[in-house]
Amino acid sequence: MKDPKSTSFFHCGYDDLQSRLACINPHDYDKTRNFLDGAVTWLSPFITHGIINTRDVANAVLSRHAKPKCEKLLFELAWREYFHRIWQNNRDAIFSDLKNPSVSTRMQLPSSLLNCQTGINVIDESLQQLQQIGSMHNHARMWVASICCNMGNTHWLPAAKWMHYHLLDGDLASNTLSWQWIAGTFSNKRYFANQDNINKFSKSSQHGTFLDVPYEAFENWQIPGVLAETDSPDLQQTLPFEALKNIEPISESVALRSVWHLQKEWQPTATHQWIFVDTEQQAQWPMSYKRWSFIKHWASFIPGVRFVKGTSQELAKKLGAADVLRQEYTGCNHWSPQTEERQWLYPDPPKPYNSFSKFWKQVKNDD
Repeated sequence: MKDPKSTSFFHCGYDDLQSRLACINPHDYDKTRNFLDGAVTWLSPFITHGIINTRDVANAVLSRHAKPKCEKLLFELAWREYFHRIWQNNRDAIFSDLKNPSVSTRMQLPSSLLNCQTGINVIDESLQQLQQIGSMHNHARMWVASICCNMGNTHWLPAAKWMHYHLLDGDLASNTLSWQWIAGTFSNKRYFANQDNINKFSKSSQHGTFLDVPYEAFENWQIPGVLAETDSPDLQQTLPFEALKNIEPISESVALRSVWHLQKEWQPTATHQWIFVDTEQQAQWPMSYKRWSFIKHWASFIPGVRFVKGTSQELAKKLGAADVLRQEYTGCNHWSPQTEERQWLYPDPPKPYNSFSKFWKQVKNDD
């Protein structure tokens, strides 16, 4: 298997992807997932962009391993679906402080994070990997988010946009609500990690950094000098796709996809296969060149696919007489009426849930 710290790992083919599903070892995942060299799947970009889904991952593992051995992996898949259910139920409210007001006020990020120069070796290496490849271990994301928001006094929203821009799996629900969880606006308390925690889970031994302090030091924390200077990240993007205004209105069947729905087998008999790039949404949540390269690579497996860009209003005009086929996705529900539900691993719980534990308690026996 190729190194997940290389671009070629994510620009593979469907046979390689199926092989990766078959190689998941839930026991090793359970025991080592929190370590940077642990047996994590690195499948998140493929799930985020709808190349595979959570049910595909669960079925692949359960076909080879007894369910009790898979519980931790199923638990983590449930976190992803929980975030999407929160988005589905709360819509655009997730892009504001959801439960508690933010205590962090700066709207620019520490320059040392943007420049990969925090002085913490593991953090700087993870940030370089983020910028170069578009991947970062989940534990490293938590450390970076804690440094940015809770030690650098940065509001989570500009930070979430920065991470979403670079990450191949920058999911509008999971990424946004994870940053809110770290910042304490979607959880009961903020998350902190010191150098001992980083050393343990990265198997490193660095000392003398601004995080080389006991946890009690975070109670009266002052922004360290290395995080004092701030800047806005450069989040430019290019959308070299066909403009809707130059396309004739469509009257045949159209399989209308988003960049979050790249499953190649979906609606193969539709006359037109469109991937619509919502320019208004992309202006709010831009994506890097490497993300678009990943998207275009996997879109190339869809027969006859065509990228088109524009606003949702322009889309409605072009598809006014068409038979539109669209799978439900919260960020796209203003485009046109949905014609089918997306595939979930877990049903939406019948009882209200204001925490993941209440969500998990209701769904864990329904997979």
